[in-house]
Amino acid sequence: MSLKTAIKRINLFSQGQRLIVVISGLMAVLAMGIFYSTPYPLLVIPMLMAINYFLFRRILVTTKARAIITKSLRPLLWVIISMFYFFTIYDITNTPPAVLLICMAFCALVYGLLCHLEIQAEPNIILDNALAILSILVSTSFASLLTAYWSWPVVLVMLLLWAVNSLIALWWLLDFTSKPQILAALWGLLVVELAWLASRWTVLYQIPHIPIIISQFSAITTSLAYGWGGIYYHYKKRTLKKSIVFEYLTVTIVVFVAVLILNRWTSTG
Repeated sequence: MSLKTAIKRINLFSQGQRLIVVISGLMAVLAMGIFYSTPYPLLVIPMLMAINYFLFRRILVTTKARAIITKSLRPLLWVIISMFYFFTIYDITNTPPAVLLICMAFCALVYGLLCHLEIQAEPNIILDNALAILSILVSTSFASLLTAYWSWPVVLVMLLLWAVNSLIALWWLLDFTSKPQILAALWGLLVVELAWLASRWTVLYQIPHIPIIISQFSAITTSLAYGWGGIYYHYKKRTLKKSIVFEYLTVTIVVFVAVLILNRWTSTG
């Protein structure tokens, strides 16, 4: 039985969606409690893994652990990475608890959307594209914070970057490519190469009055994902036009020009 046919029948979808909303809200509340009230933020990881598995165990017909883990991996990766990303920003900038709660709620909202996508028989291309770009932005920014703030070894961060971004690309390519494994692995390799170059100097940008920190490396990687990904998608769908190529290349060039202008080009950024 395939994963698509293993999803519960349409008359149970409303019940499954309600369960997704409840679990997503519970994740935000529990994560907020652990981050703000305990000195052990890593407790969030087993908590998220257990709740995530329980959710997909309930909304999927199959009882096979491998199938459940396969379907639930994308939402799980997002919620772990994004929550620790915002927690790191909270730790750096000492944002108020209310702001951290809003950030946790945002992470849970995107988690719920990803869960919703995973139980659909047909992909939602627009939403899937937007969430893939968002995942790349957050994961690459968090990787920069891991090296700049948490002092993780660069090699370990690169390995995680390759794994996470290869998976993001694989999930995105599955909607319209028959054999996406090679392309996904190549995208992960490109991200690692950019990360290695960016590790020579770390440049972080904080958006004024908003608890969001993105890195120069993240801005470049996300713009490439948007531009190249958009062009490749329209090429595979046979809808590629000169105007579309111009649109995507313009966005990529604008980001690169902004990086050149804003960067101070020193050893520390």
